Amino acid sequence: MSNNLLTHQMVAREAAAMLVEEANLIKNINTGRSGEFGQNVNGYQKGDTVKIGIPAVPTVFDGATFAGGGAGNNFQESYVNLSLSKQKHVPLQFTAKEKKLNITEFKDRILRPAMQSLISYVQADLLSDFMLATPNVTGTWGTTPTTRTPYAQARAVLERHLAPSSQRSLLFSSDANLGLAEANATLFHDAKEIKGAFDDGAVGRYAAFDFYENQSIPSLVIASSISGYLVNGGSQTGSTLAVDTGTAAIPKGTIFTIAGVYEVHPITGVSNGKLRQFVVTADYAGGGGNLSISPPITPTTSTVVGTVNAGPADNAAVTVFQGTAGTYRQNLAFHRDAFCAAFVPLPVLASCEGYTATVQNVSVRVMTFGDGLNDIERTRIDVLYGDTAVRPDHACRVSE
Repeated sequence: MSNNLLTHQMVAREAAAMLVEEANLIKNINTGRSGEFGQNVNGYQKGDTVKIGIPAVPTVFDGATFAGGGAGNNFQESYVNLSLSKQKHVPLQFTAKEKKLNITEFKDRILRPAMQSLISYVQADLLSDFMLATPNVTGTWGTTPTTRTPYAQARAVLERHLAPSSQRSLLFSSDANLGLAEANATLFHDAKEIKGAFDDGAVGRYAAFDFYENQSIPSLVIASSISGYLVNGGSQTGSTLAVDTGTAAIPKGTIFTIAGVYEVHPITGVSNGKLRQFVVTADYAGGGGNLSISPPITPTTSTVVGTVNAGPADNAAVTVFQGTAGTYRQNLAFHRDAFCAAFVPLPVLASCEGYTATVQNVSVRVMTFGDGLNDIERTRIDVLYGDTAVRPDHACRVSE
């Protein structure tokens, strides 16, 4: 191409920059923990796996003896394997006329509308995954918040689980934004004061969260009212919970508590008097059986700091939030490292022209291929990614 024509490199770099700058979820989660970024020069394929680092949590020991006589922490990160299971793209057509546009004209007229569609879809997908993995919730189900209280309560949840005090964000719906703004007209600072004029959807700051309005906030759908479930067998541990017959199916993402099972301080293991909230991690058909849950039930002992003070008693009541049928939007408050996504390079295929650009660990491929049968040229903009909840207790839903 001559110098006055758009190149794939120019378009790819602009597309990647938009994905980083205009996606207020992606910019506020960790996208930089892939141990293989930049290593696969030929690009990844759907189904590949990358390693995601999980920061170590230091343990405090008592007394003068080093590590209580043990080996102590080596402060090395542990890893989870993340599958690159999602590939999304938008189609474009480069005509000879469009190739002669300068990059500013092309970005405004063609690229931005395409990327806004892609950004909306990807953010909706990520938000749904992260919501379903989050075991904590505040707010009144079925009611749009109009006070500061549920957001302050979300802050308290993160504080109890020792989430770092910086780099906290809260994505909420336009309705929640309106409800809060109407009741608290002077609550927020100007968005420019916290993030600058280029942060899409920035609203303000409260309770240690930077607030962002987002149009892709997911909802939890409860098809039928849920009630009557009891623990079937005492002293259970692990990521499944046996329950006696109750009423109605329990969908993935449902949050519940168990009578007598309390949260503990993540370092000391002492109960804080709050019932431990759990999330259902797979759709449950109803009746007696085994619920898949997170976090796993790990009772605290003299040698192990677990997730709860003790295992559940037989026939302990299982209380669902929200047990009433309905559709409930779930705003999301989180620390940056609660969730992780990997946007990795895709290869440019043989017989195609293209370029893969990476901006702040987010890769976008622009690729053009010809259709000789119909004498046309097609261009696609692709992202390949995977996501996981790394520390879901460093996040909290705020229900509507």
